[in-house]
Amino acid sequence: MRKLTRTILFFGLLLMNLSLNAQMLERADKHFESFAYQEAIDLYEMLWEKDSLNENVTRQLAASYRLINNSQKAEFWYAKVLEMPNVENDDYLFYARALQSNQKYAKANEWMEKYRQKESGSKQDLIDEDVINKLKSDSLKYKVKPVSANSEESDFGVAYYRNDVIFSSAREKMSVIKRNHKWNNQNYLRLYQTHVGEDGNLLNATLFSKDITTKFHDGPVCFTKSGEEMFLTRNYVSDSKKAKRNKEGVVSIKLYHCKKEGDGWSTPELLSFNLEAFSTGHPALSDNEKSLYFISDRPGGFGGTDLYVSKKTASGWSEPVNLGDKINTSENEMFPFVDETNNLFFASKGHVGLGGLDVFSIDLDDEKAKPVNMGYPINSSKDDFNLIHKKGSGYFASNRIKGESFDDVYHFALMRRTIKGQVFNSETKEILGNTEVSLIDKNGNVAERVVTDKDANFQFVISKIDNYQIRSTKEYYFDGDVAIPASELRKNGELNKIVYQAPDNILSLKGLVVFKEDRSPVADVNVSIKNSKSDDSINLTSDTNGTFSCELLRGMDYTIEYHKEGILSKTRRVETSMIKGSEIFVEEEVDKVQVGKVFVLDNIFYDVNKSNIREDAAIELDKLVVVMTENPNLKIELSSHTDSRGSDPYNMALSSRRAKEAVEYIVSKGISPDRMKAKGYGETKLINKCSNGVKCSKEEHQANRRTEVKILAM
Repeated sequence: MRKLTRTILFFGLLLMNLSLNAQMLERADKHFESFAYQEAIDLYEMLWEKDSLNENVTRQLAASYRLINNSQKAEFWYAKVLEMPNVENDDYLFYARALQSNQKYAKANEWMEKYRQKESGSKQDLIDEDVINKLKSDSLKYKVKPVSANSEESDFGVAYYRNDVIFSSAREKMSVIKRNHKWNNQNYLRLYQTHVGEDGNLLNATLFSKDITTKFHDGPVCFTKSGEEMFLTRNYVSDSKKAKRNKEGVVSIKLYHCKKEGDGWSTPELLSFNLEAFSTGHPALSDNEKSLYFISDRPGGFGGTDLYVSKKTASGWSEPVNLGDKINTSENEMFPFVDETNNLFFASKGHVGLGGLDVFSIDLDDEKAKPVNMGYPINSSKDDFNLIHKKGSGYFASNRIKGESFDDVYHFALMRRTIKGQVFNSETKEILGNTEVSLIDKNGNVAERVVTDKDANFQFVISKIDNYQIRSTKEYYFDGDVAIPASELRKNGELNKIVYQAPDNILSLKGLVVFKEDRSPVADVNVSIKNSKSDDSINLTSDTNGTFSCELLRGMDYTIEYHKEGILSKTRRVETSMIKGSEIFVEEEVDKVQVGKVFVLDNIFYDVNKSNIREDAAIELDKLVVVMTENPNLKIELSSHTDSRGSDPYNMALSSRRAKEAVEYIVSKGISPDRMKAKGYGETKLINKCSNGVKCSKEEHQANRRTEVKILAM
């Protein structure tokens, strides 16, 4: 009988315990579904102590800690979830995110890879340690410091209001009735106004306005530049000031608008593009106040909350447009801000970052631009968001110190600016790689000098805000200059500049003609400069100093001819492709035409044992034709000479034939035969050592095979 009584008592207690556990689980789940995560955690942990193999309780604990941003506890509990039989795909993702937030990047990447393998088609990026290290590499770029106006509770949602700053805070307020937000057990958000002190510090936070205060969350907000209009995020309340919940029991946020009325504000009115069952908030105006950016979880997005824009119209605001998948991801994007250069700053968990929410920027005027992570120390492994700035300094919010939902406002100042750019050919728009680029300070001194890479990119990092100039220098190009005013550097942490250099296609030719005998200047020489590629000609005359000048094009071949009665005409070839600098100097020595004077006609060579005129010889004989044409009374002896190879009689006969061939060629060009005498000298007037029996090179023998002109009469 006693044994039966004990058995009945045991099963009774067991059933009572099971009933109590079931009741506790029901209460915990109710708290979870009501977003009262901290209260749910207390009950789930008691249940887990009793049944550590309960998968549902373990996963609910992990999710609760994740949703209150406790990454340490989230990591602990998701590790236990992943040891259980029924692992869900999202468990891998949430565990990887917790590890990333705790700066365990290598392990986080392993679990993210497992998630991507499980979840086909996932757009989640891997957690690349090289990218992480790059984002953390420039820790001195910004100076970051928490502001004095922070409280023990959450402070965030900063916005510029005239010369002050407005932010949302969950700080304790003097009230008989305490109202807490069950999600994190903090007070509902109120708007506070604070003054900007020395070095951007925020001081003396006071309640902003009682006119717009509700019993629920107020903020974030933004204002027009005049401070006369406000766009306000707040929980959706009915006309009776009671919270309006959707089908899931969630009190959504809505976007309101109100105007300044004396010392207060008008009653906030819902903007037309709010959707009944979905959240809309976090307003940000463009610099021209014609575009309103905000977040929403409305249908048609990419997941979580997306960024949208509405344009101002004559009747209000246009239908919102999603900013697209270049900015929005399957995760949350929030807290937009647009600066005066139309750069959009926003927070996201979906783009590659250090962990949690990271701040990104993108140039809205550049269709090819992509979001750029602001890097450390703006971003950390925790939640960093709500960045606003003016002239190189500003504010953002982060839970990097307190963790969970305890955010603080930080002031940041840009300590270093980056000037980036490319150099282009102004005519062809081709990039100019390997170009020297100098950063010149206001005193004209070169502060830094770099050489562009193969893609013509350059970069300077500066710590002092001042007026600068960028100058690019490249051979065969005019210098390119771009001014960098201090005002631009104050507004921007990074400037992108394009430098154009015009090709230096014009060369300045300066020439001088002198007599070979005494180097005295030769005046009135007709100088003809012919472009061999275009056949264009420039005709000049040397002045009393024997000088002449003109402009030539780079990259051309020119032939310069010198003609004048009483001188031996000359020809010179000038190639301008490889000329360094922008000037060319040519000097030509010319011979006077005098009775008894002997000239060697350059390049009048003959093949061995041949007397026919080669093509190269014809060019030189044509020059003699010009001289005789310019000097109609000129009479000459044209003599031919051989080398010592062959017999003396043979060479004498050969030279006579060569002289005769040359004279006949000149006669064929219209010169009277009476003005010329052909004479062959054979090997009787060698100009080097190569006489009979002396071993010589081909070049030495060819030098003896020459044609000379002797002036007989004028």
